[in-house]
Parts: sequence; C-alpha cells; structure tokens
Amino acid sequence: MPSPQKQRNEKGPDHDLARQAARLWPHRKHESVALTSLFCMLGIHYWRALSLGELYPGKTIHHCFWCSKVRIDGVVYDV
Repeated sequence: MPSPQKQRNEKGPDHDLARQAARLWPHRKHESVALTSLFCMLGIHYWRALSLGELYPGKTIHHCFWCSKVRIDGVVYDV
C-alpha cells in the first residue's frame, strides 16, 4: 500500500470537504520555522485530528499544523 503522503489528490471526491476543513482550522505556516517547512516539503507532516465526526460521519480528517495540507481518510489534499 502506498504511503498517504504520496497519494496527492487535487480534485478527488473529498476535495471540497478538504477545502472546508482548511477554512475551519487555518494552518500555522506563519508560526513555523524553516526546519518545519523543510519537513513538510519532504512529506513529514505534523498531523492534528479535527473532531468533525458530527458534521461528516465516517470521515477521518487531519490537518497539518505546519502547512496547508489536509488528510481525509488517508488521502492528502493540498488546499
């Protein structure tokens, strides 16, 4: 099974959901340091879980605390 970081999906079925989740919890790129930006460029993200189970049942949603990526059910979206 490929790594979730390699499954970059720009217009997948959950792209709109990823965009909405990114608006709910904005990334902290302005607070991160150069080393954390390098980690994100290498595909090493600091995933934080979003508790959106009531709004989107059956979906596992995480966002990267250091960049603008959102992971929904293992698929990474760049929004």
